[in-house]
Amino acid sequence: MSIYIYPRLPRDVAHRIIAELADKGLTELVGYAALSHPSAAPAAVGGIPVPPQELQRIQDGLREIASKYGFPSKLDQRSQQNLDRTLGTYLYRELGIVPGDAAVEGVWSFLTLVLVPELAPWRFPQRAENRLIGVPRNALRRLWWRAWALGPDLNAAPGGCSPLGEDEFVQIMERSGLSGNRKVARAARDAAWRAEANGLLSILRTELMRGLIPRVLAARSHVVLDILSDDELAALLDGYVRQVLERPRL
Repeated sequence: MSIYIYPRLPRDVAHRIIAELADKGLTELVGYAALSHPSAAPAAVGGIPVPPQELQRIQDGLREIASKYGFPSKLDQRSQQNLDRTLGTYLYRELGIVPGDAAVEGVWSFLTLVLVPELAPWRFPQRAENRLIGVPRNALRRLWWRAWALGPDLNAAPGGCSPLGEDEFVQIMERSGLSGNRKVARAARDAAWRAEANGLLSILRTELMRGLIPRVLAARSHVVLDILSDDELAALLDGYVRQVLERPRL
């Protein structure tokens, strides 16, 4: 796969676009999509600017996924989670973007507000600014980073287990001390999956994750998790899982 650098849309321009599109319906927004914007340009530090035909391919791919999930019909909670996993997997596999560029707000503002302006308002009907602007909770950016940290296929899960749900992704990805460490993030996910596969869950897996992740973060104060072997890390996290499952319930 080729690696590209993407256009960056300045925040003031993103705000103007949000205001201009605020009263547009979902199908109407499709007509405002474009492959470029006069105020958006890739970083001038080298790299291959993504060509228009590649942006067209990505736009087509994202819209094909949206169509499969019933765009512009309202999404129920399960469909939202399935859509998110599928979009994240697609974005990570197809964008050809490096983490350095994927950490830039303007890149995701361009993709969200220019390339496919109908997708974020469909997924988040309240159209909150942090879902439209390319900040970490942006509708598309958060999905790419989930696939980077926990993928590449967000729909994948071991036998007897289900893929991670929204609350579980949030528990991992919105903890700055964990989301940037793929080894530990994946180990935490795998510990929850092992408990599920072995029939140990006496509580919802979401509840397990809510108890497990704070223990993982607390461990970082006295254990250098990165230097543990995979087996050592798995054993440590399995111990935390047992603590969560065995704690008294009110």
